[in-house]
Amino acid sequence: MASSIPRGIRVIDWKNADKTKSIRYRVRVERGDFVVDRSFGQDELERAKIFLADTKTPQGRLLIAQGRDRATLMVDEVHRAGVELITEGRCTLGHAIDSYLRAYVNPLLDCGVDKVQQTAKAAKARLQNCRDIEISHIKSGFYVPSGALASLREHAKGFAKKKIGDFYIDDLTEQDTTEYINVRLLQGRAKSTVKREIYALQGVVNKLRFTDNKAWKRLNGHNPFAEADKAKVKGGERRRRRIISPDEEEALLKELRKCRNKEMPLIFAVAISTGMRRAEILGLLWSQIDIERGVINLDADQTKADEERLVILLPEAVAAFKVIPRVDERVFHYKIEGFKTVFRRVLERAKLDGIHMHDTRRSFISRVLKDITSSPVAIADMIGARSVANLQKRTIERIRQGNMIDAGFIQTEEELRSVVGHKDGQTTARYANMAPEKKGSVEK
Repeated sequence: MASSIPRGIRVIDWKNADKTKSIRYRVRVERGDFVVDRSFGQDELERAKIFLADTKTPQGRLLIAQGRDRATLMVDEVHRAGVELITEGRCTLGHAIDSYLRAYVNPLLDCGVDKVQQTAKAAKARLQNCRDIEISHIKSGFYVPSGALASLREHAKGFAKKKIGDFYIDDLTEQDTTEYINVRLLQGRAKSTVKREIYALQGVVNKLRFTDNKAWKRLNGHNPFAEADKAKVKGGERRRRRIISPDEEEALLKELRKCRNKEMPLIFAVAISTGMRRAEILGLLWSQIDIERGVINLDADQTKADEERLVILLPEAVAAFKVIPRVDERVFHYKIEGFKTVFRRVLERAKLDGIHMHDTRRSFISRVLKDITSSPVAIADMIGARSVANLQKRTIERIRQGNMIDAGFIQTEEELRSVVGHKDGQTTARYANMAPEKKGSVEK
């Protein structure tokens, strides 16, 4: 082997850290101001030969001085290939969020539809905030305490904190994503807020199949956010029962009429007389309104359900639209954010606490229920509710409960079922001995 080693390369006996012996190849060159001394491992004779050859040319010596010689680049290339092999198909949560925003959110920021732009803006802000939340973990290569030692995790070697966006997704476990929930709750965030964040991150990972298919396949269908302990955020959403009273409506209109922009009281009047959502009202065009027929034709991109809807105008709504001046094709000229800011200031001046613009929708339903005997299906169709069942449970039943309290007695069988907690009339009839006994009962 010695005969194949060129002059300029020395063989050195080497004792390794584990006491074993090996050899190394040493190249030491001194040419004027150029001095270099480098050793290579037992399996790196070819690299040593290439390095020696580079020391013999001016260009080679310049590359050595710059750390860009062929022997060094060989190591970098091998290292790069090894890293690619290990990390191919892997992506961090931060990368997945960036890909998701580019594909699904950023295009909507300039779509020209105010409602859609506001939703996209909120989604982007939420995800960008999520990625920077730090969670605790045990560094790779360290023992992860479990069993009786699990409670000592914070004192274990390798315990550290890292932004969740810096984790490779295939390294994230259910314990990590549940830790995210714990951290956010300890930071004082509402359960409903944390729940929205978890589902948003779950959606980001699900969309990897379209934004980074290699990373998706590496997960093998496992989504760590889908497996998080969501019981911790269960029941976080408190259902509002707020209805604007006639006195509150009068006080609010009084302050709204003081606004420099005279559209403010008109927008409120349309909202409380139609049950339409804020974004639906602010996006209205005159071409969509048929005063003679008493209807509004909403396009799919204006509604929450992304479906066309026909809004029936009651006499109060027709009267509200008739006093609105026509300036151009748009009925109103506020953007959502601008309206929210002004409306919040009006509420402060009127000293009205706990009122949201969306409460006009619930107030409209309440008035319809008092004035006419509409079914939940008819009311849902009138206001564009996506789920009749949800409308019945979350709004109509609670309004009827309030009416029962005001009346001081139960007026209908439906109210009775609500009071006693029966889901259907058959159960109530059985309790009242109005329904036949189940088959198989034995008469004595």
